[in-house]
Amino acid sequence: MLISDSDLKNNALKAEKASHIVIKDKLEPKRNLKVAVFDQRKCRTRPHRHDGYLELVLLLQTSGRHFIDGHEIKVNTPCMLIIRKDNVHHWELNTPVDGYVILVKKQFFDISLDFELSYLLEQLYGINTIPLNDSSVLAGMVSILEQEGDRICQEGLMKAILAKLVTYTKLKTIGHGSSKHLYLRFCELINSGQPIHNHVAHYAALLHTSPQNLNAACKKASEQTASQLLASYIIKEGKRLLYYTNKTIAEIAYDLGFTDKSNFTKYFKRFVGVGPKAYRDAKLDG
Repeated sequence: MLISDSDLKNNALKAEKASHIVIKDKLEPKRNLKVAVFDQRKCRTRPHRHDGYLELVLLLQTSGRHFIDGHEIKVNTPCMLIIRKDNVHHWELNTPVDGYVILVKKQFFDISLDFELSYLLEQLYGINTIPLNDSSVLAGMVSILEQEGDRICQEGLMKAILAKLVTYTKLKTIGHGSSKHLYLRFCELINSGQPIHNHVAHYAALLHTSPQNLNAACKKASEQTASQLLASYIIKEGKRLLYYTNKTIAEIAYDLGFTDKSNFTKYFKRFVGVGPKAYRDAKLDG
């Protein structure tokens, strides 16, 4: 429910006045993922936002209220709270908390070669709370993730957790004319396993819209344009093919929609900093 102006004023009077919104950073500089059991000392927090990371809070048992971007949400457990880096939030939890906190930096998704990892996260765009009918499987996966230190295993577990959360949401209620629907359809197309086309206009035509409208819809839904999303997919797929197959660079270029090897090499180097051959050699030597 939306908090009234009087409630906002009362909440502000209860807390010490601040000249700005507090920005919290709970992750070490070189760490992109952190999982911990919920800290009982933090059942009540002051309004703040996070410094460049996503927070997933699995609440298995507690009661209270969560305030996010001017909305008050009653906490009914079990549930998963999703707090993105731009959200201003705090909570007032009245009973001891059984749960976990997952902190994930954007870099965790950026450096992953699995495009579906980011795609699953974006399917949860605009959702702050997910009620869970059965939390046992999800709690088990989060518990394992807390103990896991291997990067590949962490990615696999995060993908499983996000996929499970998506199954709890009602994505079919998205209007066909909404920007999020257009964004999700675009992601489905480039992630469908069909031959890739490295021009946004191709996908815009399939979606019966203009490249400009598709770029705007993707920007609104994911903070990245369609061109940026397509480039991210092409680069990640290129890296996978270079690392996991013995295909020639010319063959990979063709698979990714490039007319010749030189165009792909220039494109790859622009985003990665090194050419595809140097990237493959470095990975094989490593």
